[in-house]
Amino acid sequence: MPKAASKRSNAASKSSPYAAGAATAKSKAAHSIFKMNTDIGQHILKNPGVAQAIVDKADLKQSDIVLEVGPGTGNLTVKILEKAKKVIAVEMDPRMAAEVTKRVQGRLPQVPIIVRARYFSKGE
Repeated sequence: MPKAASKRSNAASKSSPYAAGAATAKSKAAHSIFKMNTDIGQHILKNPGVAQAIVDKADLKQSDIVLEVGPGTGNLTVKILEKAKKVIAVEMDPRMAAEVTKRVQGRLPQVPIIVRARYFSKGE
């Protein structure tokens, strides 16, 4: 006798932070203007639900100053700015630094962008 078909729940449920941008992430990935250097761990946080979950877990206060290493295009930076006083962003890739600077242009005193143009290896 065959088994009855069971309904499978979707892993990315509506209450999950991963559900918020999952559908649009695939369509936007095809139109990416940056080639990621994954050899150095470069990835872009695209899902706004995940960015919001990170900020919520950080329990930021209005008086906090946040150091963000590798802000990329600024998706998390913008969410952090909604809660914190200031974000200091350190980015190695000049293309990404230009993008995050463009994104937070009206808030530059609140977000100084530090560009590190040199990559360091373990032996240095």
